[in-house]
Amino acid sequence: METTTLTINLPRDISVALENKAKVSGKGVAEYVEDLVVRQVKRPTLRELFSDIRENINVSDEDLEKEIDAAIRESREARRAK
Repeated sequence: METTTLTINLPRDISVALENKAKVSGKGVAEYVEDLVVRQVKRPTLRELFSDIRENINVSDEDLEKEIDAAIRESREARRAK
């Protein structure tokens, strides 16, 4: 498999937290970050997750996005109220 090397600059506190999480997981920092990136890239977007629903109920992307955002806001507000 062909690979690409990336260099990123992180604040020191983030770098330390990353090193600690990698150590706890039994991985080196590079392997831990690679796993995080691969998982994130493979994770479907909300648009992909809801594409079938959107087609079946004939809702525009904009309207569906508004509904999802509203549901997320309501959920967060309910959680904060507890």
